[in-house]
Amino acid sequence: AKANIMVVEDESIISMEIQERLTSMGYRICATSATGEGAVRKAAETRPDLVLMDIMLKNGMDGIEATRQIRSRFSIPVVYLTAYADQKTLERARATEPYGYLLKPFEDRLLYATIEMALYRHLMEKKVKETEQRYATTLKCIADAVIITDTSGTITYINPIAEALTGWTHDEAIGKPLSDIYHVVTEDSRSPMPDLLARSLSEKRIITLDHPGLLISREQDEVPIDDGTAPILDEAGNAVGAVLAFRDISERRQAEVALKASHELLEKRVREQTADLLRTNEELQEEVAQRQKTSEELERSLVKVEKTMEATIRAISMAVEARDRYTAGHQRRVTQLACAMARAMNLSSIQIATIRVAGLLHDLGKIYIPTEILSKPGRLTDIEFTMIKTHTVAGYDIVKAIEYPPPTADIVLQHHERLDGSGYPSGLRGEQILLEARILAVADVVEAMSSHRPYRPALGIDKALQEISEKRGLLYDPAAVDTCLRLFEKDNFRLDE
Repeated sequence: AKANIMVVEDESIISMEIQERLTSMGYRICATSATGEGAVRKAAETRPDLVLMDIMLKNGMDGIEATRQIRSRFSIPVVYLTAYADQKTLERARATEPYGYLLKPFEDRLLYATIEMALYRHLMEKKVKETEQRYATTLKCIADAVIITDTSGTITYINPIAEALTGWTHDEAIGKPLSDIYHVVTEDSRSPMPDLLARSLSEKRIITLDHPGLLISREQDEVPIDDGTAPILDEAGNAVGAVLAFRDISERRQAEVALKASHELLEKRVREQTADLLRTNEELQEEVAQRQKTSEELERSLVKVEKTMEATIRAISMAVEARDRYTAGHQRRVTQLACAMARAMNLSSIQIATIRVAGLLHDLGKIYIPTEILSKPGRLTDIEFTMIKTHTVAGYDIVKAIEYPPPTADIVLQHHERLDGSGYPSGLRGEQILLEARILAVADVVEAMSSHRPYRPALGIDKALQEISEKRGLLYDPAAVDTCLRLFEKDNFRLDE
């Protein structure tokens, strides 16, 4: 559907002409006003998608002040209409960050192009802002302390948990070398620990402490920690930074319980007013071309932010997974198989993307489980197994806080449910379990059985396929099982190493 537009023009004939031209282009006129005060009031009432604003309004508030209030209060894009304005007026107009200028008289094609570019740019700005907020929320909700650096080791981000453990605030730490903020020594000799960051960047892989170390905080407090460093790689596989994830293990040692913790603005360009209509027309065409370029840059920026967020989440997931060498790569391989099954079952691209995120994060709740339990070579006690089962709810709480599109968090919560109600945490049955969770459950079982575990050697893919085949319809979704068997037996599917 075309956008809702408010026209603010104090010349009634010109206002009516603009409305007729907009209507002929398919736009809807949701409101009009001849005064700045009326424009602000009607913007609050109708919330238009865009405002066409005459700069030189008579009788009271001018168009520039009205624009300032509309932009600051409602974040609605505004395009200025003007026939003439002095330099001082143009400087005031530039300060309100308009989305365009139309010099009267203007052609329909320029009117249409300016409106569409303004609407598109506003949409891209909104998407970039939402993505950046999701990226920041992800890091804030991770239970571990997280520090992100560039390739030179300069800190570019530090989350609240890391602030608390190091004693340095975000503003104080940004721009400083990691070595100024993060001091880790061995527990026995108090000698400095090796530089995991440089090694991770050089080898482009996850590096973790062989043994827990002591973090020396700004106040000289000693905090026992586990840590891991992972490189952030771009599309070409080049390191563009690194993520350092660490956690205070004091409470775990004392009580062996899980730890709980916790647009870019665009530059505006303005052309000087001129009486030469031909020259003005040419300048307007150049402005449209420049706006097109800016919109393309915005779109590339959005893609870059999303890929950086995904790379960071993957790096943190791998760093957490590295705590248990027996399950390293488990989430990635489960995701690989689950997505292949979803594609073979003709699920939508949105469902496949959701399964992909849920797969990468489905065991995230295990960050609350002590490493000693995750790596225990013998049979778990009832209490230990009960602790293991809490990882689905813990993972659900973290993913839900990040506000990924539904039903990502519910998939993480339900991936250990079974058709007969014998699963956990809720004992759901049959269709009560999301299809995506049923697919992930089959992929999880196949990968787990075919891989080595501390309490048993790898059973092999044949045993895993036999398990899901024998319990098809009892524990596991029949369609998911059939698809999985077909992938391995007919399509020669193989899990990554």
